[in-house]
Amino acid sequence: MSSGARLSISWPATALALVCLALGALADVSALAYDRQAILAGEVWRLWTGHWVHFSNQQLYLDVSSMVLAAAVAQREFGALFITRVLVLGPPAMSLGLLLVAPDLAYYRGASGLVMMLAFAAGAAFWTRKPGLRAILVMLGLVMAVKAILDAAGFAMSGLSGLPTGVQVAWQAHVLGAGMGWASARLKLKNLQ
Repeated sequence: MSSGARLSISWPATALALVCLALGALADVSALAYDRQAILAGEVWRLWTGHWVHFSNQQLYLDVSSMVLAAAVAQREFGALFITRVLVLGPPAMSLGLLLVAPDLAYYRGASGLVMMLAFAAGAAFWTRKPGLRAILVMLGLVMAVKAILDAAGFAMSGLSGLPTGVQVAWQAHVLGAGMGWASARLKLKNLQ
């Protein structure tokens, strides 16, 4: 895909955003949330749906708007098929990663891990195709790393994310999403050469 192409709507991400918004209208989405014990008991749909439901409308709107924007940028670089694969395969891969690396994370809701996946995929494309942006990309990566460290230490800005009192930011999902997005984009770029 040409990196000089116009930015346009990512239909796969828009479709997922509409699913998230529709689920946000439901009174109770607890049967869809990432719930570690329920997944381990066989409720495998939660590997996907935990990334589609949210704790609050503020979190929902922030996540879906960021996802649509990041997907539009990544789609310009890789195409709609890549975005579709990321949005279909990314949630269960991230959830399985959370099961392995975050045994203390009992519950998770939100698309922010997917946002990180798409944003870091776009960043990987820019790293390769636009070397003049590398200093900015390094600074953005450092900001993300500092935010993850602060979130892990309990200094999350829950007010900005709209998380209810007592719900911690799942920084592990952000880190996994970033790593998976970077790795999948690098593999795609290598195959394009």
